[in-house]
Amino acid sequence: MEIVVSDNCSGDHTVDVLKGFKKKWERFRYIRLDKEVPMLENLVAAGSMATGKYMYLFCDDDRIVIEGLNKAVKMMEEREDIVGVFGAHAECDPNNETAKTTYKMTDEIVILPRGSESKKRTLKFGLFLFPVIRTELCQRFCITTFDKRSFSHHQFVGGILDHGAIALIPDVFYIHVQTEPRAEYNLTEGWYHDMYRADFEVFVGKTGCGSLENAAALGIVAGNAYLKGVRFSELKGESLTGRHFLLRARAYGLVNNETALKYEQVHLKRMVAERLNILISVVPGVRKVFFESHPISQETCTLLQKIMPEMEACIVSREELLELPTKTENFIIAWEYQTLLDRSSKLGADPLHQCSLKDVFANCRLLPGEIIFD
Repeated sequence: MEIVVSDNCSGDHTVDVLKGFKKKWERFRYIRLDKEVPMLENLVAAGSMATGKYMYLFCDDDRIVIEGLNKAVKMMEEREDIVGVFGAHAECDPNNETAKTTYKMTDEIVILPRGSESKKRTLKFGLFLFPVIRTELCQRFCITTFDKRSFSHHQFVGGILDHGAIALIPDVFYIHVQTEPRAEYNLTEGWYHDMYRADFEVFVGKTGCGSLENAAALGIVAGNAYLKGVRFSELKGESLTGRHFLLRARAYGLVNNETALKYEQVHLKRMVAERLNILISVVPGVRKVFFESHPISQETCTLLQKIMPEMEACIVSREELLELPTKTENFIIAWEYQTLLDRSSKLGADPLHQCSLKDVFANCRLLPGEIIFD
């Protein structure tokens, strides 16, 4: 067994650690790149260094599960037609590694033979990550599929199926330790989803002419990525971003009303505070926010102060709000729009420095209908 490492210009003591490893293992090699590159380019560098019969690529926040890798190697030793094996992975908190969540592509062994029919079937399984693969084939026909305009994961799979069969097994290959920040956090960014979708579109485009069936399959692929976007938005504390991706997944029939309602119940107040942050941040000179007194206003005010700690916020009565002078440094948040109309008739209109909290709640909802406030 050999171990090869591509050091992507790490800013810590990676080089010193690698020098120590080199003394312990005879077949240990590493390179340090001249400049930092995106993760997939670094994987290309690492994969190009391998000289063993089989290769397994993984990242520095993953812990390999040797039993799963051994099973993959055993399958390829027994069947020459299988050139790559994809397994499951688990995720855990670094502070509690016994509490793991496992993500499987399949619950039983699936063999996809060489050829275009298998390529079509792969779209049903979602994202293919980090197989155990025959090194020579990988270096000749798979690593060279890398494209900076997409993630190339599925194009990688297409390269395998042009030359042999692949196997999908439920065994775990690695445990991902939940480090922060992690690459998947970019699931909440538009460019990430464009590259994700582009990978599947290029893959399908290469297999032949498009069709409504292909379009539907690509839609499901994109929708599943949006569901992951919801998950990572929650981890990042970005409720509005989660709402964005939940609605996009809902467009493909992947989110029912019950799920949407549950998200709304958990995140609505946070979404409103984030929306207020956007509204207030674009107004020059605001230093203080005045909320009209209401039980919901108090909770929203507390959340807003966590998001905008530099902003002074307070609760005042409706009567006090109607008397507050219009100033550049003040932002007025009435409970209902009628209060703003009453202010305008008395003090003059100033839509830039005011909004109705009840209206913002309505705008942040995922489902139609009246909001019932306790």
